[in-house]
Amino acid sequence: MATHVKVDSSPMPVNPASPASPTLAFDVADLWPAGPKDAAFQVRQNAVGNFIANHSIIVGQSRSGKTSAARRLIEEIIAWTGARVVILDPNADFRWLTTLDAEKSKNQDTFAKRWGELRDNIFVASQDTEAWGIQWGRLSQEEMAAFLRLTPSEEFAEYRHLDRHIKYHQKLNAQKSGATALEYSIDDFIKDGYFEVAVGDELERYRLRLLELSKRRVWWSSKYTKDLDALIESDSKAVVVDLSSDDEQVRMITAARALEKLWRLGLERRPEFIKNPQESNWTGTVVVMDEAHLFAPPDTTDPQKRLVSERIQRFADQGKKLNLYLLVLTQQPGKLHPTVLAEFNNRIVLRVNEKRSLKVMEEMYGGLPGRYDGALTFAPGEALVEGDLLSDEIPPPAVPRGIRFKEGRTKAGGGTPPATWAIPWFDQQK
Repeated sequence: MATHVKVDSSPMPVNPASPASPTLAFDVADLWPAGPKDAAFQVRQNAVGNFIANHSIIVGQSRSGKTSAARRLIEEIIAWTGARVVILDPNADFRWLTTLDAEKSKNQDTFAKRWGELRDNIFVASQDTEAWGIQWGRLSQEEMAAFLRLTPSEEFAEYRHLDRHIKYHQKLNAQKSGATALEYSIDDFIKDGYFEVAVGDELERYRLRLLELSKRRVWWSSKYTKDLDALIESDSKAVVVDLSSDDEQVRMITAARALEKLWRLGLERRPEFIKNPQESNWTGTVVVMDEAHLFAPPDTTDPQKRLVSERIQRFADQGKKLNLYLLVLTQQPGKLHPTVLAEFNNRIVLRVNEKRSLKVMEEMYGGLPGRYDGALTFAPGEALVEGDLLSDEIPPPAVPRGIRFKEGRTKAGGGTPPATWAIPWFDQQK
């Protein structure tokens, strides 16, 4: 049985000098949460809860402040709520999340103190840390087939070899029990003797597929103290999964496995909740995904990409019942699978350079036409917000609200290269 997540769910601090109007310890932007008029504390609290416990999308072009806005939101979620955060990070933007930026965290003593208490419970999974990789033996047959890019209808003979190989290996491990029966590598699988006894069409092609897949830097080895499953199962407040590898297969396989593991943990926990919901202390998980359009496109024929996309669609459609909530970032909402795009209760729109993306959102969510057009001229950090985010006003307004995000205070990774090299030199001869 997997270890269930336990996180710090201590209450948010309030201002003791003003008990009738306590300070909301969730500070991400000017004009949210609060609205044009100062809303009651409980209303503002509920607005934050409605943001976190729902699916949300952040849309913005490069250099619009999209990643900085997400960083600020993630910091506040981790610091001041009981939620757990898992970040799928294709640009390595969050790999230094445990480290405060000295300049940006200046005069942020309360936050810095809180972050110091939490930083040891924030983990990064990457190829150059102590935690990385997937145990082949823990994968389902569906996952193995997708990672090998096999489908029963198109590569039937090779898929049949996979099916026989799995059964052969299970028979060899019949004397084992518990976790040890699952803790075998793809190399163990290849060398278990199946290819010495098997016959049939496409056997060599199947073997070559396995060999090629085994060379990807996605598998757990003894140089790592934890594999990806163990890290997600662990008693952690936040996990950053570094997907910045230049190998697309590594990115897709790792993302698929992380999403599958989160789903399985939710399935394990749900029966306990159904049995006794009043006594349940089930912590929700916010799953952050940058460049979401790359992982959940409208259509793909690649089995690896299709598996990831299907997992994201499942999260969008059914994740809430398993206490799983999406926070996705994208430059191109029109390149997201429509069933995923349809499920975002909360929308945050930073600067967008063209109307096509704004039109896609208008058509998906309805409402007044042209209401996002202000985003065409935004400065970095400026945004429109709508949906359940606006429940800090009663009644919620029918049009988006303009806000300005505050900067994140943790050290940024990844990012876009600075363009200072493009500034012309000053001619001192004139």
